[in-house]
Amino acid sequence: MRLSRFLFIVAGFALMLLSSRALPAQELTPRSSGSAGAAALRGPGVVGTGCSEAKPGSRTIEPYTATRKTTRVQTLANGATITHESIVNEARDSSGRTYRENRPEGPFGFEGQTPAVSSFNVFDPVSRVNINWNSNSKEATVFHMPDPVQARQPLPPAANSTAAVQPVRIPRPARSRREIEDLGTKTINGIETKGSRTTQTFPAGSFGNDQPLTVTHEVWVSPELRLAVLQIDDDPSTGVRTTELTDIERGEPDPALFQAPEGYTIKDQYPNQQN
Repeated sequence: MRLSRFLFIVAGFALMLLSSRALPAQELTPRSSGSAGAAALRGPGVVGTGCSEAKPGSRTIEPYTATRKTTRVQTLANGATITHESIVNEARDSSGRTYRENRPEGPFGFEGQTPAVSSFNVFDPVSRVNINWNSNSKEATVFHMPDPVQARQPLPPAANSTAAVQPVRIPRPARSRREIEDLGTKTINGIETKGSRTTQTFPAGSFGNDQPLTVTHEVWVSPELRLAVLQIDDDPSTGVRTTELTDIERGEPDPALFQAPEGYTIKDQYPNQQN
């Protein structure tokens, strides 16, 4: 299991390096809200809500420190609402290193349940390491990434594999209608941004819906920071999710953010490591 997890992270690292050659405003896309509708809106050129993984040397990287708050409001059939919140403290320095602290706000469950655990991640494209730890332990795992050229090499064929693999035929969903609207520019939390709204309508029968389903994705991006400052996703199947970047501070973050806390045990993992 550990080897599979590591190979997955290696592949993700190679993908991040390749994607850094895309448009200057493009970022990694966060996990979708769980519906086919919201996922379909995240096509090429749509900026996500995470830290920008810009390739070192590709162009000037603007350092910053900020807080990103996500609120999802789900409306039930009887009109009641359920609200979920999460907060990410994030930072990026001029070399491209990124820091993320994921801090769930609630709800967490029944009274007396174990409090939610904050998780931390540091991605360093210069040293080619990915560091993870959480608030529930005193151990940090450092994944040492291979050379990106080697990571892109195709895997050798499996031994004794002679039978041709037949592709699985997946029925094509009904075509949806997509419209993109330019919302112009506006200043949000002191940052100048450019906005756009994507509206996509899925006809009945696209993924089990008995009526047409309309999903909207509104995003306001800072061209200078290459970050989404405000994003609003409205999907009838999951609710309205609003993500906003606040407490934005320009300039180099504290270097201590990009290493495991003092006193933590460091566990190194390398390519081809079996255990």
